[in-house]
Amino acid sequence: MFDRQMDLAIANAIAVHPETPIVVVEGNYLLMKSDPWTTLEDVFTATVFVSPTLEELESRLRQRWIKHGFDPETALQRAKTNDLPNAELVIRDSRKADLTLSQNYTEFGMRYVF
Repeated sequence: MFDRQMDLAIANAIAVHPETPIVVVEGNYLLMKSDPWTTLEDVFTATVFVSPTLEELESRLRQRWIKHGFDPETALQRAKTNDLPNAELVIRDSRKADLTLSQNYTEFGMRYVF
């Protein structure tokens, strides 16, 4: 579990019962082609990569930090100096997922391309 307020991953915060038939996990680095992430490759039955445009991601990240109490300028700076470089690393250095969801925009709004 990741606590956004503390900006910290909390080990053992979520218990998964051995009889649970399906477990869904999410995380930016799970498909990375570097250690220790490569050890997860054989653990997943199926993988999905959600890939908004960098412009959309910047907007979402800015809004996230504003909701956490940062002023708009500081929120944008945090997104540009920390979150977006991490996103670019993940995009560049991740293995291909079984399914990638990419956003395309139309005059009528957003749609996902599979």
